[in-house]
Amino acid sequence: MIRNNPSGFVGYLSSKVDGILKRMRPIPYSPARRGRDVEPTCTLQRWRNTLFGSLFGSGHMSPMRIAALCVLLFISAALPAQDRSEPYRVLVLHSHGSSLPANTDWHNGILRGLASAPDMQVQIDVEAPDLTRVDDADYVAELRRGYALKYRDYRPDLVIATYTPAFLFLLKYGEELFSGVPIVFCDPDGRIASAHKLPETMTGVTFNPDFVGTLELALALHPDTERVAVIVGAGAYGQWYERLAEQAFQSLKTRPDVVWLKGLPSTELLEAVSRLPARTVILYLVQYQDRAGNFYTPHSILRDVVDVASVPTYGLWDTLIGTGIVGGRMITLEEDGFRAAQMGVRILRGEAPHAIPVVNRLHNPAIFDAPALARWRIDDDRLPAGSRIRNRQPSLLQEHPGAIATGALVIALQGVLIAALFVNWRRLQRTERALRDENARSKQTMSDMIALRATLARYGKQRSLGAMATAIAHEINQPLIAIQNYAQAAKRRLGSGNDQTSKLQALFEKIEGQATRAGDITHKVRAFISTKQVALEPLPLCATLREAVGMMELETERRGCVIDCMCVGEVPTVLADGLQVQLVLVNLLQNAIQSVCGDEASERRVCVHAERINGEVQVCVSDRGPGVPSDQVETIFEPLHSAKRGGMGMGLSICRDIIEAHGGQLWYEPNPAGGAMFCFTLRVASHDQNS
Repeated sequence: MIRNNPSGFVGYLSSKVDGILKRMRPIPYSPARRGRDVEPTCTLQRWRNTLFGSLFGSGHMSPMRIAALCVLLFISAALPAQDRSEPYRVLVLHSHGSSLPANTDWHNGILRGLASAPDMQVQIDVEAPDLTRVDDADYVAELRRGYALKYRDYRPDLVIATYTPAFLFLLKYGEELFSGVPIVFCDPDGRIASAHKLPETMTGVTFNPDFVGTLELALALHPDTERVAVIVGAGAYGQWYERLAEQAFQSLKTRPDVVWLKGLPSTELLEAVSRLPARTVILYLVQYQDRAGNFYTPHSILRDVVDVASVPTYGLWDTLIGTGIVGGRMITLEEDGFRAAQMGVRILRGEAPHAIPVVNRLHNPAIFDAPALARWRIDDDRLPAGSRIRNRQPSLLQEHPGAIATGALVIALQGVLIAALFVNWRRLQRTERALRDENARSKQTMSDMIALRATLARYGKQRSLGAMATAIAHEINQPLIAIQNYAQAAKRRLGSGNDQTSKLQALFEKIEGQATRAGDITHKVRAFISTKQVALEPLPLCATLREAVGMMELETERRGCVIDCMCVGEVPTVLADGLQVQLVLVNLLQNAIQSVCGDEASERRVCVHAERINGEVQVCVSDRGPGVPSDQVETIFEPLHSAKRGGMGMGLSICRDIIEAHGGQLWYEPNPAGGAMFCFTLRVASHDQNS
């Protein structure tokens, strides 16, 4: 680290070297450079700090140090800047066949890990030679010849290997096939990796099947267990897992009887499982092959085992969750793939593989399947701390949040109202006065609604205004009538209870606030319809977006939808009427939510974002629903047009009128990712334009 700022000639040289370093890009690791170039193992900033820390660390500049700095300046200037225009090529070599869920989990983790470096362009190739099931010398020889030909002129920058067979294949033939290419592996047991001398081009992540932890977990949840039935396949991998399991049994303090079901064909295995007596726990290790040479996928055989078994089953891999097993101390393949990909990113940025230590994860999380826990009547409080429970069915509250919240609110309001009326008889006069005032406000608001309805009726030739009048009258009239009815009922029942004014007063304040907001909406819309003019005021648009999204919270929870709200960059203040802009946003969001919740929607997610474009701010609401049919694009903004059952609320025609009254535009365009996108523009406030 630099402790003193250089000055004079030293400062000049420092600035020149610093400028050169900033123009250079990191050089990816390549063993082929060793002996020719300095192997970069750190970022440019760390290189600069190390360089100047060595030259200026003592604060004394000798002639020798000045000469060294000049030499380094010359060398740095002579090095070419790295400008990689092509994406990095990453080859993923799976041990399993392409159909196994394990490959999917590993691949998803690898994709997440590579995506953690958004500045990198990566092209991924995948090979799934199924080395787990096919252990044949001729097949391996054909793979070598095929890969040598395929990747002779199309060399990857990084190879990621998943599971033991792929790791051993690359350990033996990696230098032959991919000379000098760095390799990152995901190996199921650290003992395998530690038993071999790794080349300098190789590092990775190891994970261990937790036999002991899973057995202890099963025995703790089933304390009356007398025996453990162990299912394991034939072949080399079956024998390896058998040895590991036997070692695990030896380490148990209390060892139950062990029944080995080794390499049994499916019919014999299922028959043996069906005859297992009570107080037995099944431990599934792995079965790719039986002694007759038949091949299996772990999921298919395990589902059959669980179907015929009358005792619980435990396993070692989180990919088996969903087959009916209870759970266990499980290997999380997606997390390990993520860690391996992050190592790969470090290597692509310039770090040497041998400088990155192998990560050995010794402790696996406890993972359980919710339906299996329910089947075997295992309560959550019996599970170890930090347990993960998957496939849990949503509760009634999660399935119907809107209905339950509404019912609870009605009951709560009624309870509070009754209790307040019961305890507040001593303050009857004060309460009656508050009720009269509130009733007067409600009547005034309803009078405004009648006037608004009459105004909208004068525009009968404009069908969009008629639709808006009906929608607004229906949406606002109903809560106003409910408010008035509650107030009248409260007035009738007052005088029969004890004193508790605070709760009733809070209720009246809420009723007053809702009535006031309904009246504001009525006045604003009526004024707009009458004059087609808006009161333009500086409006913080991002806050308005978040408020509109907040209004849709109950609707999104009810429908299981998510709204992403983004302000791209610095979004300035706009000139607008906040209430009318909210009406437009709520209508567009409601249409988008209904669209993504249909049968044809691919994803229940709505995105609303705003960004500044020249002197305007553009707001877009997009979804991944079915979109607008091509034959309806030209008519969606016509009055009373509806592309869906039940209409479109206040209507896109009214939304367009509001935006145009603000001096902006509202239009539709297809979402590039699929679905629909509605956008509108608003003018930037004058002080933001000047800034």
